[in-house]
Amino acid sequence: MQVPSQARSFDRAGRVNQKLRTRAAIVDAAQRLVSQGITPTVAEAAEEAMVSRTTAYRYFPTQESLLVELSVTIDVPEIEELLAEPVDTEGVEARLLEVADRLNRHVFADEELYRRAMRTYLDLWLAARTGDAGDGHAPTVRAGRRTRWIADSVEPLRGTVPDADLRRMEAALCLVMGTEAMVVMRDVCHLEPDEALAVARWAAEAILRAGLAATSDRSRS
Repeated sequence: MQVPSQARSFDRAGRVNQKLRTRAAIVDAAQRLVSQGITPTVAEAAEEAMVSRTTAYRYFPTQESLLVELSVTIDVPEIEELLAEPVDTEGVEARLLEVADRLNRHVFADEELYRRAMRTYLDLWLAARTGDAGDGHAPTVRAGRRTRWIADSVEPLRGTVPDADLRRMEAALCLVMGTEAMVVMRDVCHLEPDEALAVARWAAEAILRAGLAATSDRSRS
């Protein structure tokens, strides 16, 4: 019997969400160990999270990969504090630009750490691609903080802006903030940090102007 495409879509989404929960549980467990003065191994984090070592090693094949992840998933206080402040529809654009600015400044301030994190993510992806990840089930290798921060910032627009428009704008903003944006600005464009930050800001403004203008035009028609 053929499974309906909608059911398959829900099944895939469920698997992704489960991987995200498993990954988060391992990271949370490692952070608890760090708070106790322990530098956790992958096995210790797995035991604390009550998941199998095999599962934990799929997400973090080495202690270094786990420790790098801990370093870059520690909350960025200035962004979390910003998101805790109320915002209305008129303030969404300014909020998104500020989130992008703060994340990019955070990444550029610790460039080596974020490059190490990117290497870890790429190694995990390649291992899964080539079948070296164990059972062939690729882990979810990114926590997706950007998407959460952007989604929280555009929350006032939900219900008035079509979901497809919001998803497109959120995805486009991910291109101009974070580690990948830093690598493009620095390695491909050969920009110094200050100029790179200015270009990323300009690109974010262009995306928001285009996205919000299209939405406004559609609502008037």
